[in-house]
Amino acid sequence: MLIVGGGIGGTAAALALHRAGLPATLVERAPTFAEVGAGMSLWPNATRVLRDWGILDRVIAVGEPVARFNLLTSAGRLISTLDLSGFDAPALCLHRADLHRCLREPIPTDRILGNHELVSFAQDRTGVGARFSGGDQMKAAGLIGADGIHSVVRRQLHGAGRPAYRGYCVWRGIAPDPGDLARGHISETWGAGHRFGILPMGAGRVCWYATRNGPPASGPAGMNHKDDVWRIFSRWHRPISALIEATPADAILRNDAQDRPPLPRWGDGRVTLLGDAAHPMTPNVGQGAGMAIEDAAGLAQALRTHPGVAESLAAYEARRRDRTAQVGRQARRIGAIGQWENRWMVRGRNLVTRWVLDRTPDLRRNWVYAHKI
Repeated sequence: MLIVGGGIGGTAAALALHRAGLPATLVERAPTFAEVGAGMSLWPNATRVLRDWGILDRVIAVGEPVARFNLLTSAGRLISTLDLSGFDAPALCLHRADLHRCLREPIPTDRILGNHELVSFAQDRTGVGARFSGGDQMKAAGLIGADGIHSVVRRQLHGAGRPAYRGYCVWRGIAPDPGDLARGHISETWGAGHRFGILPMGAGRVCWYATRNGPPASGPAGMNHKDDVWRIFSRWHRPISALIEATPADAILRNDAQDRPPLPRWGDGRVTLLGDAAHPMTPNVGQGAGMAIEDAAGLAQALRTHPGVAESLAAYEARRRDRTAQVGRQARRIGAIGQWENRWMVRGRNLVTRWVLDRTPDLRRNWVYAHKI
């Protein structure tokens, strides 16, 4: 198999196939495999897979186990809290680059190729031929497009539609631990049209994210966003201002909250999609990487248990489409509610959310977290 895209999803797919004894080559358009970004969360549905792959211990070693989620107002009043302990696999926060390295290290280095930017592909009854920008060509039994929300593979399969902008941006940064955060506690603070999340992720580091309603990003890449974040959040509860102040201005990332509607089918014959290429979602349930890791495990399982490549990929899609669409819809819905601006709606939202979360049944049975491949 040829896997296009060396991010979390593509690397997870390469590891899953390698562990299943299925030959695969992972190609990435960048010269080197270096996952960028900030912090992230992994929930038990994903860490179970990492345990099956034999890498969970090394992932735990570079992250921070999560025991509790706290939802707060901008003044620091507690709306509700959820116990995240007691799962059969841990919830974690960690840096994306650390997870990427843990996924990549077990893969034989000769199965990973940089400087390969896909231009197009063509399939026949014997396999799939891929053509790259430098003139190289490769042929494989099948092709997996794991090349992100702007996937070249998806574009050739389904056309060049643009992602849907959901009305708000997300800033992300990493700051030193201010020293007064409870170990294992993560939080999200809700205001009116703004949110701020705090994710301790081990090694004295804290990932934070912040949102703002408004138009899509404009201006040059790499512009300084720190003043914008400070202007909105500096008067919110501790330690928000300290985290912003301690973050280098050039290390604050901004992305628009985007996703795509679910596809009725992901692939065609010997070609399919995985991760954000198949089902990009807004980051409101922390399941983007988790869904890609689940996809990777499901792909390897389908290829191992079905007779032909096309049949295997069809079975993989059939098993993954509904679940990823449901999670994507939930992420979009939670994001929309979290970004409400009307003060009366915000008050009502907080009261209803407290009532619902305080009566939430055992999270170990929740359909998102309890899922097993």
